[in-house]
Amino acid sequence: MALLVLGLVLLGHRLRTPHISEEPRIKLYLSQEERVIEIGLEEYLLGTVAAEMPASFGKEALKAQAVCARTYAIRKIIEKRSYPGGAQLSDDINSCQAYISPQEFARRNPSNYRELWAKIETAVRETRGVIMVYHGEPIDALYHSTCGGKTESAAATTGRDIPYLRSVDCEYCQASRYYQSQQVFSLNDLKLLLKPAYAGQKINIKVASRTDSGRVSKVEINGQFLYAETMRRTLNLPSTWWEFSLDNGKLIVNSRGYGHGMGLCQFGAGGMAGRGKSCRQILEHYYQHIELVELKY
Repeated sequence: MALLVLGLVLLGHRLRTPHISEEPRIKLYLSQEERVIEIGLEEYLLGTVAAEMPASFGKEALKAQAVCARTYAIRKIIEKRSYPGGAQLSDDINSCQAYISPQEFARRNPSNYRELWAKIETAVRETRGVIMVYHGEPIDALYHSTCGGKTESAAATTGRDIPYLRSVDCEYCQASRYYQSQQVFSLNDLKLLLKPAYAGQKINIKVASRTDSGRVSKVEINGQFLYAETMRRTLNLPSTWWEFSLDNGKLIVNSRGYGHGMGLCQFGAGGMAGRGKSCRQILEHYYQHIELVELKY
């Protein structure tokens, strides 16, 4: 019942402090176990923050991640996204957000589990009920690991100009190992991308078009045009922000960033927190024109 009330309150628009009788409970699909569990929203957020952001980051970065994850989850629920077993959310990152149990988190962090988990609990508790809204509705709170110096706009990726998902400069994510990285591919690797008519004995590749942020939108390989996202998925590249070079028949891809580049840059949030920026300052840097609303439950 609380979930239904939550949806009705949020769809009412522009309510500053909506009151809900009790904390919403959600049905979560665990993809590896192929089963559905029911847990409280705030308990779910503990596992999501634990899975999505290094707990070694500063508290304000973890708080920003908690607000993003809460907003993302509530928007999914209101949109009535369908997952296996009638679940409202999933731990499959291809269709939702990651999630791990406290037991799994402890297994991954045997030496300092209690210290790190306490930080996550604090971040979730201190942002309890807080979400981001635009014109009274929860935003599509997209986030990614590392932007590489500049985030991407929704307009460049989806063709829709979303005011809170516009490109912004980021000078805070250099600590990520994916800020700049390099990958090397052979002709056989590239043949996975090419139709037989275009698979020659030499590699001829160039950027066909870029977005305003500098990311590649289309490439041309041996005369065949491909969407950058297709190339990224096929070759398991960290992003679509590339510079190409050739060396002895090998293709060298110098990449910047990791992920789609939209919304919150997680390593950027970590860098901002390290420079004394607050949760609010972090969120308002990566998402423009948003308001923070606290759901009372």
